[in-house]
Amino acid sequence: MQIKKYIASNYSEALASIKQEMGSDALILTTRSIRDHSKWNGGGASKVEITAAIDPATSTIENGTKVMEPETILDFPSLNNAEIEPDIKSLMYSLLSQTERAQSLGIKNHQLDLFSQLTKNGLNEKIIAKIFSKITLSGEGDNAVSLKEKFIKTMNRVIVCKGGVETSKDSLPKKVVLVGPTGAGKTTTISKIAADLIYRQKKKVALVSLDTFRVGGIEQLKIYGDIMGVPVETAQDRSGLKECMTRHSDKDVVLIDTMGRCHRDHNYSAQLSKVFEGLGEMETHLVLSVVSNEKQFMESYKQFSPLGVNRVLFTKIDEGLNFGSMVNFSLRTRLPFSYLTTGQRVPEDIEIAVQDKVIRLIFN
Repeated sequence: MQIKKYIASNYSEALASIKQEMGSDALILTTRSIRDHSKWNGGGASKVEITAAIDPATSTIENGTKVMEPETILDFPSLNNAEIEPDIKSLMYSLLSQTERAQSLGIKNHQLDLFSQLTKNGLNEKIIAKIFSKITLSGEGDNAVSLKEKFIKTMNRVIVCKGGVETSKDSLPKKVVLVGPTGAGKTTTISKIAADLIYRQKKKVALVSLDTFRVGGIEQLKIYGDIMGVPVETAQDRSGLKECMTRHSDKDVVLIDTMGRCHRDHNYSAQLSKVFEGLGEMETHLVLSVVSNEKQFMESYKQFSPLGVNRVLFTKIDEGLNFGSMVNFSLRTRLPFSYLTTGQRVPEDIEIAVQDKVIRLIFN
């Protein structure tokens, strides 16, 4: 283990020196401020000291010289494989002020106000920097209004919305599954989607619940089914679900509600896979509450991704405080938005997600 102390006038300079000499895999051991004792008035800290370490095994040898592995560059095509930064790297980054972090990402002075606004609303700093790098090069001449307009224009190209549940005549009935953590609002949401299909699209719909354990879950769905005049069934296993599908082969859409599980229960997706086996193509929406945090989003995605999740649906928009995490998640996983729900009313409080709506949420 190679250990070295770096002294600089601020953390940004010290970290830059560490990265240049040791690479991005360096570990921060200690940090401290060094006060200039020669100043009788007890002036503030004039220097900072960071002790860093690197394991030689993490570097490679090229022509007898140690070469540090290149840092992964965040790019939209690779965001689906992006993982949360290691804690130690997050610590290094958090030592910088917001302005220093912005400058380290290439943000210009005239972009700082918009950068600050967007980070406060939860949009990832590196994603903001990447979008800034893609907009026009008119530079310092951009005023606040034009800069925001250009940012929004680029966001419209970056954010992907696939619309709500639609049917085709090729393979009926269409099978739509809602999965997600406990408390995300799947049962209420599936009732809203059913109402939209019935009243707006004039489709024939059946509801099937796999949530046979939660007290009141199936009763709630049956109440909505009675109001809308659609059949509601329960299934406990693959054969039961297959029988439901056979009985409702004349329907345009069969909506399948699943039981919520803690994001740590990774065996649940394997159980669902066995239930869905042999049923053919399914459209799977991951239902997430916007009041949860981004780490929980990612854990839920890891839990259900073996099922082939291909949409993300955000609930409780009316309870959210900031919405940048929705975009961060969508870009990281490459999951397009389907719906947004904005309250408890059925069927009113649901809308098909569109880029303009998502962007307006980011800007509050």
